[in-house]
Amino acid sequence: MIAVYLWLVLGLLVMHKSVILAEYHIDFAYHGLALINALALAKVMLVAKDLHLGEQFDEAPLIYPILLKSALFSVVLACFKILEEIAVGLYRGQSFHQSIADLAGGTWKGVVVLTVLLFGVLIPFVGYGELERVLGERKLKQLFLHSRPLGTSTDKRILSAM
Repeated sequence: MIAVYLWLVLGLLVMHKSVILAEYHIDFAYHGLALINALALAKVMLVAKDLHLGEQFDEAPLIYPILLKSALFSVVLACFKILEEIAVGLYRGQSFHQSIADLAGGTWKGVVVLTVLLFGVLIPFVGYGELERVLGERKLKQLFLHSRPLGTSTDKRILSAM
């Protein structure tokens, strides 16, 4: 699921970039790279999860582990992407600056913006995972994928709280 989510998001970003570049009559067609990047970044996220990244805040109010884990995964993914670009560049005989030239415009500002964008994109994904952890997988799937009759006690409690 991580790879599918990342593929969807990265694919949309690639499409957005191609639309912007098309306005300046610049061809850009790297849609296949979104899948490869999604698979690689999903593997990095799985390793980060196996390292129990951010789990020390699991007992805190739900907003804290969601935001913290989103931030930590964003930084880990950004660092991995930078190291990947550097490694590919070194393999091709390029300098550091030449290696990261295509990554977020090749500037630190671009890398920071990309990391913040990743953070925002990861919040719903991490939030779903945290809700699943707290409520249980079966309950969350039931809430998201099954219809509920109107007028249930949950609906009444929500309406009375308003």
